[in-house]
Amino acid sequence: MSLTSASLESVQISPRKGMVGIVDDEKDITMLFGEALRDIEGISVFTFNDSLEALKHFTNNKEGYILIISDLSMPGMNGLDLVKKIKKLSPKTRIMITSGYEIEPCERQIDTNKGIINKIIEKPISMSRFRQEVKNQVKAYRIRINK
Repeated sequence: MSLTSASLESVQISPRKGMVGIVDDEKDITMLFGEALRDIEGISVFTFNDSLEALKHFTNNKEGYILIISDLSMPGMNGLDLVKKIKKLSPKTRIMITSGYEIEPCERQIDTNKGIINKIIEKPISMSRFRQEVKNQVKAYRIRINK
């Protein structure tokens, strides 16, 4: 479900469903990832091709978000800056970073050790593996919240 900014404000989410945001400047990627997650029980998927629009939606709905999946390299606000802002607003929200470029091991360690990023995935990725990684993050979120 790709939403325009006008329809973002009127979205009604079931309290039993967690929100998952996919942020990538490439529309084909957000469509592909979004379709791969559509039938996962217990989540509502939102796709964004603009990191500022995604941040606005997250800010307005931060209590509902359980996972943000963001591309690392995007114009304007890059993925790392976006997820740092999201973690400040909601430390419990899980973060997955995707990248079509190899991420240096030192960069991986810095942000994963700070608790900002929960999982880094290099593209391309099979949709079955992507779905499983998302399910793992949703499960980890629910385990942490229910403690």
